[in-house]
Amino acid sequence: MTTSRDFQLSPTQIDQYHSDGYFKAEGLFDSDEVKELGDEMNGIIDEWWGEDSIGWRGPWRDHYLPEGQQQETRAVFLSNPQYYSAAWGRVLFHQGLNDSVRALIGSAVQWHHSVLHAKPPERGTPFPMHQDYPFYPHDGPHFVDCLVHLDDAPLASGCLRVLPGSHKQGPLEHIEGEHTRPYLPPDLYHPSITESLPVPAKAGDVIFFSYYLIHWSEQNQSDSWRRSVRIGFHAADMRPVGHNPTTPYHKFMIDGVKKRGEEAKLTYK
Repeated sequence: MTTSRDFQLSPTQIDQYHSDGYFKAEGLFDSDEVKELGDEMNGIIDEWWGEDSIGWRGPWRDHYLPEGQQQETRAVFLSNPQYYSAAWGRVLFHQGLNDSVRALIGSAVQWHHSVLHAKPPERGTPFPMHQDYPFYPHDGPHFVDCLVHLDDAPLASGCLRVLPGSHKQGPLEHIEGEHTRPYLPPDLYHPSITESLPVPAKAGDVIFFSYYLIHWSEQNQSDSWRRSVRIGFHAADMRPVGHNPTTPYHKFMIDGVKKRGEEAKLTYK
């Protein structure tokens, strides 16, 4: 019997990732893992989260929410849960997750980030159409985001919606600035004019998608939480855009060995 620890992607799933820019791996985390991670995440939120956040701020809200409701949504964001929970630290080296990422972007893989996106019941924030690339631009395409679901995410919860194949366009120009999180111009990319595909999921499912993929999500109008944690990985030879190649850039290696490139050799002082 296959378990989450020896989960293997099929050639069809790998092909879908490269052709459509995403795929969903059902049950990659089993029920025991989901319960442990969910319980620990609830504890982290109770202990550490201290903001009454509406979610991403910016003028995009005028285009995605009804008049008078632009400031009424809520969200919980929490970066790096592994700083607060050993269970979430172990997730970075989860065999099924690591094997899947390696099959998608190569044998030398570096972790980049982990962040909780939680939508409370009934008024959990939507997200506008965007790519993840502007949030953490790197010098190559081999960057995969992994959305680990701690709760079921049916349509009513504001599940992920994607534009299949949009990753092939590469990085697109977003509206950016200190006043807003990056989002695509609504006159070009908006649910009213741009068709997208919903990707509902169950707790334990993981959606893998390219950081070039255009995606968004609606408001959570269900009576349940929609908690998911996005974990980003990239090929180890990639660097942030503008990063001096001679300057060290170190984060956890979760698979393989990183090549030194132009970085100076190590010395002991």
